[in-house]
Amino acid sequence: AQIQRSTPMITRTILKNLNVVDVIHGQVKEDVHVIVEDDRIAEICSRLPDKQNGLYQVVDLDGRFAVPGLIDLHTHLIWSGGNDPEKMVEADGFQVSLLRAAVNAFHTLETGITCVRDLGSHRNATIALSRAIEKNYVVGPRVISAGCSIIMTGGHDPFWGIQADGSAELVKAVRAQVERGARVIKISATGGVYGRVEGEDVGTVELNRDEIETVCTEAHKFGLKVAAHAISEEGIWSCIKGGVDTIEHGHFLTEDAMREMKNRNIFWIPTIFVYRQIAEGKNLPEYAVAKSRKIINVHRSAFTRALEVGVPLAAGSDAGSPNTPHGSLLDELSCLVAYGCSAPEALKATTISAACALGLDQHIGSLEVGKKADIFVVEQDPTADIESLRSPVHVFK
Repeated sequence: AQIQRSTPMITRTILKNLNVVDVIHGQVKEDVHVIVEDDRIAEICSRLPDKQNGLYQVVDLDGRFAVPGLIDLHTHLIWSGGNDPEKMVEADGFQVSLLRAAVNAFHTLETGITCVRDLGSHRNATIALSRAIEKNYVVGPRVISAGCSIIMTGGHDPFWGIQADGSAELVKAVRAQVERGARVIKISATGGVYGRVEGEDVGTVELNRDEIETVCTEAHKFGLKVAAHAISEEGIWSCIKGGVDTIEHGHFLTEDAMREMKNRNIFWIPTIFVYRQIAEGKNLPEYAVAKSRKIINVHRSAFTRALEVGVPLAAGSDAGSPNTPHGSLLDELSCLVAYGCSAPEALKATTISAACALGLDQHIGSLEVGKKADIFVVEQDPTADIESLRSPVHVFK
């Protein structure tokens, strides 16, 4: 895809001859033109203005389909997406890994992903990367970065976790991340699949409910949302009652928990693809393969039921994790469809619903007047076939 960057000299861009996908209603507006002023959508019209004032450019898109820039709610840009990404970081060192993260960000944008939420990086690397992208030092998607996650002593995500136990330490950890520029707080509420070789189990509750509540209260005070890695049933309940904003992974979601999430508008980011990849076990750490194989079937069952209950759903890939390259959001969307979503529902999960989960739905997530002009152009209609997102033509950020 050709990535179009705005030029300070250009005040208006006209994207003509488009079919614009309305992701909110799952419909297509045919044969329209999108007028962009500065960095926002000024007009979506069926007839071009007779006169154009100021310096402008025109891009003829010849009947192709425009969707909002995609949003990936769970990435790790510092990781490679290879067989053992943490081992690669250890081998390369921090400086090289940070440069690789910048390259990963560029390739992510090439696939049509104009915004990511990065939920864990060594030494807060992706907070720095986010700033570099905002300053146009490097090219990449918008990065909503957690930097380091917050974990219990000996908890999941040891490579970038701030170890904290009890109320005072957790409050300090949240405040430290706020000071460093985090735009979301990530916690590990349970054990996980890829992390510690020994002493970690997916069923283990790591942060207690009162500890999670402490984190959420403090984060919300500063206007930040809390994303919780949570796999076990008990751990998920602790997160729900503790006040988190999103549940990451959530394999052992029960129907009661689903209904409570729906009542509280807590979004579920299931990250299906990454666990299927790990379970296949191609040159991956054996301990992670064994754990993933035990839980992928229950994951699918939970997803099917969640669709019936109506749990708020948004998409995240866990890109960067083992055998999950950057840009794997498209594979995640394929998994959502394979597990029961319609194409419009899957598209909604990676656009307006993802924007709602971030609290940024007034700015991104749909193609509407006044919103940021993050526009992904593809050859065919993704509401008919989600796989059409794999044929990028232009990415406008």
